[in-house]
Amino acid sequence: MNCPACSAENPDSGKFCIQCGEPLPQEQQEEEERGDRFKTLVAILIAIVSLAGAALAYRITLAAGSAADADVTGIVSTVNLHQARVASEAELYRDLRAYLQGRIHNQLSHDLFAERDEYPAGDPAQDRLWDEAWIETRIAEAYLNEIYVPPEHLRPDGSYDGQAALNLSMAHRALELDFDRERHFAEADRLRSKVQWLIGVALVLGVVLLFYTLAEVTQRAVKYVFLVLGTATFVLAIIAALVIELTVA
Repeated sequence: MNCPACSAENPDSGKFCIQCGEPLPQEQQEEEERGDRFKTLVAILIAIVSLAGAALAYRITLAAGSAADADVTGIVSTVNLHQARVASEAELYRDLRAYLQGRIHNQLSHDLFAERDEYPAGDPAQDRLWDEAWIETRIAEAYLNEIYVPPEHLRPDGSYDGQAALNLSMAHRALELDFDRERHFAEADRLRSKVQWLIGVALVLGVVLLFYTLAEVTQRAVKYVFLVLGTATFVLAIIAALVIELTVA
């Protein structure tokens, strides 16, 4: 076998030229085969990283969409809360007005009956006061018939407890509407935090692709260093993504 570099004769089994030390065609061919296998390995790793990046982008999209949905739900809960408070206050003022009018006319009725008793029997003023008292009684009943006043809306002295009425009205509406806006906004913040962490992992995958690209284009032994660095970084990125998915589910 002749050396392609210096044309010196070499044994057929030789791998390097005995004259100049250059690789003989057989050794060069084996090096090329090893280089091809290395590039194939790097190409496969790049494909795997690309697939992982696509899956990560999908998870980021889902988390971002869920965060937006949680924000919308929180806004709806806020609107529900304000609408329920306005409706409850309107009912409170309506019931309070009717209750107070009933109490006022009822008191007038009692006063007229008491005034009637001050006149002697047979006095025409008794009949007039009797009729006025009954009119006030009917007016009071009409007002009180417009509403239902639960015992829990009244204080021990008989006065109307507006705050208790408002609280009970809001409690009843809470059974039908969602008022838990804090929970929804907290969920949105948690999901946005998850998106930020996953974006960080995606950036790390970009570094992995850089290492693999350098390993593929480098001809020296340092390419194995880039391959090891890229693989180690990729494993760490996958572990970090799994931890984020499990802890920020």
